[in-house]
Amino acid sequence: MLSDCSVISDILEFQKQTSSSLEAAVDGAVRLSYEQLASAVTERAKALVAAGVQRGERVATLAPPSLEFWLDYLATVSIGAIWQGLNPRYQLPEYRYLLEDARPRVVFVTSPYEDRDYAADLQSVGSQVETFVVRGEATGRAVSQRAFLAAGSAVSDAELRAAMALVQPEDIAVIVYTSGTTGQPKGAMLSQRAIVASAVTNVEYFGEGLGSTICAAPINHVGALNNVCMSVFAYGGRIIFYHRVDLAALGALTARELPTYLVASPTSFVMMQQGAGGIDLTRLGYIKLLVFGGGKTPQALLDPMVPYIPKMYNVFGQTECCGIGTATAHGASAEVMAETIGQALPGHELRVAREDETECDIGETGEIQLKGPICASGYWNKPEATAELFTSDGFLRTGDQGARRGDGNICYVGRIKEMFKSGGYNIYPVELEQTLSQHPDVLEAAVLPVPHPVFQEVGYAFVVARAGRELSGQALDAFLRPRLANYKIPKHWSLEEALPRLPNSKIDKQALKRRLESFQEA
Repeated sequence: MLSDCSVISDILEFQKQTSSSLEAAVDGAVRLSYEQLASAVTERAKALVAAGVQRGERVATLAPPSLEFWLDYLATVSIGAIWQGLNPRYQLPEYRYLLEDARPRVVFVTSPYEDRDYAADLQSVGSQVETFVVRGEATGRAVSQRAFLAAGSAVSDAELRAAMALVQPEDIAVIVYTSGTTGQPKGAMLSQRAIVASAVTNVEYFGEGLGSTICAAPINHVGALNNVCMSVFAYGGRIIFYHRVDLAALGALTARELPTYLVASPTSFVMMQQGAGGIDLTRLGYIKLLVFGGGKTPQALLDPMVPYIPKMYNVFGQTECCGIGTATAHGASAEVMAETIGQALPGHELRVAREDETECDIGETGEIQLKGPICASGYWNKPEATAELFTSDGFLRTGDQGARRGDGNICYVGRIKEMFKSGGYNIYPVELEQTLSQHPDVLEAAVLPVPHPVFQEVGYAFVVARAGRELSGQALDAFLRPRLANYKIPKHWSLEEALPRLPNSKIDKQALKRRLESFQEA
């Protein structure tokens, strides 16, 4: 049974035994069954063993979302090594830090890609890397993937089985670097146990609908690895890879493949509405399951979708809990999905806690804290940060604030670090952004604090109008006044064509913050 799996390779073996002829992965013209996927993973795992990779050593991949990344990952974790994803959008200083911190022994590179020579870039900052394996032009001291895989033929089935037998559930499987709001990114360590528990829990909770999905998200992001790929993989479904977020190309691919499972965020809904002609809701009939998160989602964006998608859930999570830690109930109303993140997934605990770790009262704002097998083991090479990640009784500190409603559901309030004080009052930007999104002409908004000589800090709102609509700060101020206390209303407005994005498609608030560094109150 799926629930008997304890390490990631157990899931592949389970699917090979129960779903061998079913399609497991699609990438362009390449289509692999689970039996073929298992064979390809075995070939790559043997090559890693031949290269001397041991349990606990690191293997990195720089690639777009693709079958190649998926094979690298499954092969690496099958022998107890630790996998690390590298985003093609990064620049040399970022690669230098990531390679020096994780110190991978082998690095797989797709190069050139989109006119950039990544093999040369990584070799210039990765002198400590023993082997670079290139899919494309093998320059410098790199070897071609064909030659690397061929060397694996010297490894016997018995040798591979011996390496796989050493893998334990508490072994670290993946290091996912989280975006650092201050300082350098931290590498969240996700164990074999956590990733398997997350995948199995998602299958058991979300169930039917996980039959197929498109993966176009960055491979270094927990959303691509766990929310998308591992959930469908554990279900025995089909993962369709596409190398980038291109709405027109993804629309054509969707029409051909008819994926049943969609993972989205409020940003995704905005992007779909910004696309040419918007989204044709009548063509969503193939979607059986929609899971969305990444912040509060305006009900106005959800209401039109409810009649066309049988199963919809608002979820909450982060890298440190393998992506999804809470979900709204089966059949929850659009209001509940818009206003809450539901409750903890089965088998896990959630509390909203004060600084002294006591549980908050109903309606009281506190930190959302999680406990259970999906939680990370800590941060790579950062024992102090690891200690700060957990409470004295073992709950994961999410750094997010929430409040429990009378019905048990949790309202998301915002990041603790994003909260600011204005005249002594706590201001939560997500509340302002959610209220602004209710304006019929507002597509999306982001609110940040700026200094004020009297109130210490006040809100500065960046707002994007819907296509063909016009907005003004005065009109937005008037819209908010009957809806929010006056101290919450932004004092400054900037009307934007678009907002900057992070690689995971979320709004890049650090970029907006940099724009405000020289702000002075008039």
